[in-house]
Amino acid sequence: MQDVPNNIGQYVHDLEKENRVLKEENQQFRKVFTGFEKRLNCLELENQKLKEENKELKKTIIKLEKRLRMYENPHTPSSRKCFKKGKNSDKDTVSSSGRRGAPKGHKGATRKKSKPDEVIPVPSDHCPGCGCNPGLPKGFETLIVEELPPPREIKVIQYELFNYTCPSCGLKFTSKHKDCPQKGIFGINLLTQITTLKYHLRGVLRKIEEYLRYVYNFKISSTGVHDVLLRVGGACKNEYMKIQQRIQNARWVYEDETGVRVNGENWWLWTFRSNNNDVLIKIRNSRGRKVLEEVYGGNFDIPGIADGWSAYSILSILQRCWAHLLRDVDDFKEKSEKGKELSEELHRKFKKLKDFLGKDPPMDKRKKQKITWDKEITELVQKYSQFDELHKPVTYIKNGLGRWYTCLLYPGMEPTNNLGEHTMRENVIMEKIIGSFRSIKGAENYQYIASMFATWRFQGKNIFEELETLLRQELCLS
Repeated sequence: MQDVPNNIGQYVHDLEKENRVLKEENQQFRKVFTGFEKRLNCLELENQKLKEENKELKKTIIKLEKRLRMYENPHTPSSRKCFKKGKNSDKDTVSSSGRRGAPKGHKGATRKKSKPDEVIPVPSDHCPGCGCNPGLPKGFETLIVEELPPPREIKVIQYELFNYTCPSCGLKFTSKHKDCPQKGIFGINLLTQITTLKYHLRGVLRKIEEYLRYVYNFKISSTGVHDVLLRVGGACKNEYMKIQQRIQNARWVYEDETGVRVNGENWWLWTFRSNNNDVLIKIRNSRGRKVLEEVYGGNFDIPGIADGWSAYSILSILQRCWAHLLRDVDDFKEKSEKGKELSEELHRKFKKLKDFLGKDPPMDKRKKQKITWDKEITELVQKYSQFDELHKPVTYIKNGLGRWYTCLLYPGMEPTNNLGEHTMRENVIMEKIIGSFRSIKGAENYQYIASMFATWRFQGKNIFEELETLLRQELCLS
């Protein structure tokens, strides 16, 4: 038993004091505990709210990713992608490399000094400081300026075309002039100007109307501009059919297609580009084989370079596009280690292919190499077929077996369809500007003129001179 102090009163007093201190501490602890309890409840509520918000955000991200896949997917050309790979990042980021800089081989933009056609002395008869006569000049400086002549108003010409009856055969005819269209009131230069404003500078009808009025004081309605384009399109039809005939006899053809709107409906714009850079554009309400049957006239032995669209399988000789293949497999390289391995292996194969083609080897080596590489890519399909997550890209490769190295047998043929996509770009831009063709006739007329412009441009010809020559032949002299 604990010893009781002699002074019991003092002992009780000390215990009571200690008890009061403990009670006060207990109350303080209770207040702190209550505060922590309230804070914990708030945090739990906040945590639950954040979880719900996070869940909704994940759903939104999934929806946005699905929408983004419509514009950014393995079949989207690199030139149309908004996000590019950074040099020091494994994730898709906006390119932050700053200014692109001049490409290799760029010769600079400094213009050579031109020889003046006119010399204009510029004397002064007063001092700009005090207004006095400055006297004779002490020397002079030269400044060469290149200038356009002032715009001229439309020139109205009256042609007198004489009627004849041949005394030998009795044929009645009317004389022709190379600058006078047999129908219509607009001359060749004016038709050329309007057409190039529309198809080369991508002008809309209203802007073309305004430009002609401001620059040349020439008044024409938007309907008048449209009628001019229809007349020019009709004049291009004969040459358009000649291009189609040359496509049918080409060594090989790059092909591509994209969706367009015609009179509010979904149609397709097809491009065909031969090894000689003849370009044929077709606008049809089909994405199927009947368009190819129309273009090739039943001759499906012409080698084609295209993506994996099933319609192209009608061609007996086909080079499948490696650019599409690499984009397809790259879409899986972050989904699994095997996906990354497949992507790297195909990139190595493509590099070997480009290096081999760059050496321009003889045909016997090309044939042997094709046999070897066809076997290797078949083995690659067998190797990665066991991985379920790679079913889509492996199937894509499998469907093209025998057609990934066709270019080896045709010196000069590209292993990608990039040249076909280059042909498509101008048409995509025009489609974005106009939104939709308002009639089948307008779409038909577009393909005639656009084919001419694309062919001349890729063949390095002057489109203005070529169009003038064609219009004179078809509208004035034919």
